[in-house]
Amino acid sequence: MPNPTSPSAPGFTRQQTWLLVLLAAASPAVFAAVTDNIWEDFFITYRCSLNLVRGEGLVYEVGRRLHVFTSPLGVLLPSGFAKLLGTEDPLLVMQAFRVFSCLVLAAAWAVVAGRLPGIMAALVTAAFWFLDPKLAAYSTNGMETALLVLFVLLAWRAMLDGRMVVAGLALGGAMWTRPDGFVFVGALAVGVMLFPAERRPGWRGWLTMAVTAGVVYLPWFAWAWAYYGTPVPNTIQAKGTHLLSADSLGSLATYPWRYFFGRSTVHDAFLPPYFFFGGWPDWLGWYGRVLAVAAAVVAAWPRCARPARIAGLGFVLGGAYLTVTTRAPWYFPMWQIMAYIAIGGGVTAVAGLPAMRGALRRGVLFAGVGLAVAVQAWLFVAVAVQLREQQRLIEWGLRAPLGRALAKAARSPQDTVFLEPLGYIGFYSGLSMRDTPGLCAPEVIRLRRAGTLAMSSLATSLRTDWAILRGMEFLRLSPAERAELEKDYMLWTVFDEREKVQQVGWLPGRDFLLFDAHYSVWRRRDSAAPAR
Repeated sequence: MPNPTSPSAPGFTRQQTWLLVLLAAASPAVFAAVTDNIWEDFFITYRCSLNLVRGEGLVYEVGRRLHVFTSPLGVLLPSGFAKLLGTEDPLLVMQAFRVFSCLVLAAAWAVVAGRLPGIMAALVTAAFWFLDPKLAAYSTNGMETALLVLFVLLAWRAMLDGRMVVAGLALGGAMWTRPDGFVFVGALAVGVMLFPAERRPGWRGWLTMAVTAGVVYLPWFAWAWAYYGTPVPNTIQAKGTHLLSADSLGSLATYPWRYFFGRSTVHDAFLPPYFFFGGWPDWLGWYGRVLAVAAAVVAAWPRCARPARIAGLGFVLGGAYLTVTTRAPWYFPMWQIMAYIAIGGGVTAVAGLPAMRGALRRGVLFAGVGLAVAVQAWLFVAVAVQLREQQRLIEWGLRAPLGRALAKAARSPQDTVFLEPLGYIGFYSGLSMRDTPGLCAPEVIRLRRAGTLAMSSLATSLRTDWAILRGMEFLRLSPAERAELEKDYMLWTVFDEREKVQQVGWLPGRDFLLFDAHYSVWRRRDSAAPAR
């Protein structure tokens, strides 16, 4: 039985094998060096990490015992890096996190490579994988993406090899990475059970996997329940109100039809992370459709290698999950990798058909694959440019300075602030935050569930000392809602980077930056904070 962590793909020399492992680490490293992008939500998690290091508890705000993060490893790793490096500087901690994540992605490729059906499958999979901008971005900007990829792919490899204890360890690791880690592994497990093989796990094997995973995850589950009073993160409670709603169930019912003939969230997996803000070519939608359909065809085609078919089915099932969860780009990378494995296996199967023996037909096949890879490479560059400018103009140019300005103007650290983008502003102000949808504020969740949704109504109901609105959030207020806001709050200052955003020459997805380029800061009229 093959080694479950062997990095050798059939047909590669040892030098070629390790070159691909190196490229798996180098690609996200280059992306991070170019963009220096730090995810907005990293600063939510990192504020919790620092409170843990300081002995104040694993909380966002001292005195409010809330589970304000989703990933246990995502909050514990920054705590460990801060402690190890002897610093609270988020930039130094982020550099350590990036190095770690790049090494983790290299290990993930090593796990996958030994189960790909030959050189062609490995090269096609590698081309899409190494040039995927969302994988590079969310693995190096503070997300737990790299760890999720490693654990899920290790479970995939172990299930293929019948090593169910290893599969259980990997599933437990995936759960430590994300509470929904079992969904990714479960989607692959369905393919392992459905597609025939000489040796498939029996019920004892699956039980072994489940028990092992339970033993691995139980310490966190029990501690979180005892510490926070619930094992469910507050972030899930804030964002999960639409799950299993009538709309989501309706979308799920029509998912198979929309997958092939309509418009589905699964197509978005291959698009730029924030394409829905606009500013990207319309033809990219067809790129996403073609890759999604290709993965589904591989899952249904018996000629394709079993590992590729399992990955393809996992992607298809993942699309159903994406249909009912929050529309967020950081949910996509692991599903994308499943599709890339499937597509690599599919290209190998097509090239091996008797009808493809002619040079012309094989040339057409490889030209099509080359075109798709060229699009992927263009996306890698374009998204890097977008996120580089977003980091420079929005994060460091607007949101971090806004947070620092609030820290100086506040009467005390107990000043309350209502806003949506919690990360940079919350971290650099250090104030008591009340965000929507309620990641760190259960009172906001209660108001939203009771039907209070307008930003003005939330702010006035909460009676926060400060309210911060994006330009578009203010423009969407009705005249009555504006009057409600202005009755209790007065405009304190405005942060506006729109002109600088417009001055950037080539900026794909410019609208994403413009969405966050203008903020108005409102101070409660009975507050004693001085005007700026």
